[in-house]
Amino acid sequence: MTLILILKILGWIFALVPFITFFVISITMIKGAGKDDPSIQALSLIGLTIFLMGLITLLVVYLSDLF
Repeated sequence: MTLILILKILGWIFALVPFITFFVISITMIKGAGKDDPSIQALSLIGLTIFLMGLITLLVVYLSDLF
């Protein structure tokens, strides 16, 4: 393994761990708010779905040779 590959792996780890932590906390809070009001849950889940679709699209474009 080269130094550049190791730094890329560390960079992804340092970027993804806080993001995943934030995402888990957000989902927990949305579930709690969704129990009180179904419309809040629906709007939150729509927003999360759109966000995930954008994230997956960006990951496919940047990390693959598909396009």
